[in-house]
Amino acid sequence: MRPITRIVGPNATPLPFASPPIRLDEWADAPLGIQVAVNGVATYTVEHSFDEGPDSLVSPLPIAQMLWRTDLVPLGAVGGALPITFSMATAPIWMRLVVNTGVGQVRMIVTQYNVSEG
Repeated sequence: MRPITRIVGPNATPLPFASPPIRLDEWADAPLGIQVAVNGVATYTVEHSFDEGPDSLVSPLPIAQMLWRTDLVPLGAVGGALPITFSMATAPIWMRLVVNTGVGQVRMIVTQYNVSEG
């Protein structure tokens, strides 16, 4: 198991503010476990991408140009203001946390199982 944490805030500017993305292990098993905590007043969105991203050897893509979606996360993780815990049956390649509004701190923990350790 490999938990990865991203924290945004407090007072992240300019809004919306995206955390550095998490690169998941494409050889590990799904599902993923995701937990989001909110301290203070803030709204957030959990996003995922299947793009290869900036570390691709063949066709690197800057993070700002990647396709970020919310199709795999529950409604409470899109524009959410309350803590949430959920799982994703499909593991994307990348995930990130975006704080949309507020001045609070938002923390996301992603747990991926059977990660190949080098």
